[in-house]
Amino acid sequence: MSTPGDGQNLNSLRSALEKADFVCTAELVLGRDHSVTEAEAFVREAAQQANGIKIISLTDLPGGNPALPPEAFVSYVLEHHLIPIAHLTGKDGNRSFLEGRLHGLARLGVENILALTGDAQKEGFAGKSKPVYDLDSVLILWLIRALRGGLEYSLGAKTVRTTPFDFFAGAVVNPFKVREPDLLMQFYKLQLKVAAGAQFIITQLGYNLRKLYELKQYMIREGIGHIPVLANVYVPTAKIAQMMQAGEIAGCVVTDELIKRLGGEKKPQRLERAALMVAAAKDLGFAGAHVGGFGLTHKDFMIIVERAAVIGKDWRGRMDELVFSYPNEFYLLPLSGDGLSDGAADYQVARAKPHASLVQRLSEMVHRHFIKDDSFGARLFGSRLKVGGQPPKTNSWRHGLCYRLLEPSTLYRKATLGCVSCGDCLQDHLDYAGCSMRWCYKELRNGPCGGSRVDGSCEARADLPCVWNKIYLGTLAMGEDPSKFAHLLIPPRDWNLDRTNALANRFAGLDNLGKRIDLRTPLKEG
Repeated sequence: MSTPGDGQNLNSLRSALEKADFVCTAELVLGRDHSVTEAEAFVREAAQQANGIKIISLTDLPGGNPALPPEAFVSYVLEHHLIPIAHLTGKDGNRSFLEGRLHGLARLGVENILALTGDAQKEGFAGKSKPVYDLDSVLILWLIRALRGGLEYSLGAKTVRTTPFDFFAGAVVNPFKVREPDLLMQFYKLQLKVAAGAQFIITQLGYNLRKLYELKQYMIREGIGHIPVLANVYVPTAKIAQMMQAGEIAGCVVTDELIKRLGGEKKPQRLERAALMVAAAKDLGFAGAHVGGFGLTHKDFMIIVERAAVIGKDWRGRMDELVFSYPNEFYLLPLSGDGLSDGAADYQVARAKPHASLVQRLSEMVHRHFIKDDSFGARLFGSRLKVGGQPPKTNSWRHGLCYRLLEPSTLYRKATLGCVSCGDCLQDHLDYAGCSMRWCYKELRNGPCGGSRVDGSCEARADLPCVWNKIYLGTLAMGEDPSKFAHLLIPPRDWNLDRTNALANRFAGLDNLGKRIDLRTPLKEG
């Protein structure tokens, strides 16, 4: 696919990854102002050098702060015959706006999209902004997949289809989590992202090569090793590392030892560590390196890339500069003799099964005998709430006797699970471990974001445990395999059902149950 006005601009990211050529990309963080002189200077210098960075990644309001969106800068990148990766997050716009942004990016000639859920909102104009999160990263990938064949919609009496566009879609995973629930849920969500359409992966930034390589080992063992992974190589200062450790930059794992070393280092030493990481990533079979750092110039990037080529395989003798392990950190695989993990060994998951709560046991029993398909309740109420075996077309049924009889179920959900009356419940999928619409800041329906803190607490609320960690443990407690979160896609929340009775919607066939998709079954595009 070509860029508008230039038939020579090919997607070098896609071609490099398809040919298994190691590629280095640069991440530019666009600021709040419309003046982007530093980013423009970086692009100009990259374009002027034959061996310069050719792929520029542009952030989408990072850190939850107001900023220039990638759409405002991609044309400048394309005009200089470079290739952009536009980040697209769900934190600031609903599904209609996200689709509109994708159509806009397609019109600009952008092919590469990095789908993210997005950081928790920070302060904006006149206070904190409202979080949206209508679509998470998995559902953004699902939308991009649908756009490849064009989306059908009604235009008056006619059914028409949007113009197809073949985006090259990527996603992010955080392999640096230090607790079993956080890490395994990250890996499961990665598998779901790949099944939903992710064609390349960029890791969260981190400073533990063993954890980074475990990601590759896991992907190979789980049958997704063919998906190219770019290792995130971020060059921090001591101050930025301290912000990461404090949780001001979400999802980062930074040890005291790394901060201590950074405190005594100058920029050349920090660039040297980055070069070591790039060399290691290439030698270990990663598809590329995604390089970033506050205030770095294009010259700094080239120092990293050129120095990495000189280091080559010699990085193995400097492992202490690349593995900063957190105290009591969970590793999925045991240590091998080379200082990395043993990819052939058994997974080190907890063998002891957690205890299910009373609420879980009671809720599951009610579900099994009264709600589940073919149960007494499903037969009784389904036959009365559906019209000819199909979901009702109007809301008149909500004023009937059957609907009123089911109203106490909402009180139970609120008292035991924190129900917020979304009307589109998925508690059976979550094994009644807690409502993600209530206890997840981002109201995620397809697994956790990557922003949880080292202790497993929420990115946005340090006093609140990440509900997805509780869901992982609750799933084990109920005797289920949490790997179900790696393949079962939950559709976005249906806002037509907001503030209605979820149980009645289930019996009427209106909720998400029949719309869930098991992505282990191959689907046809379009």
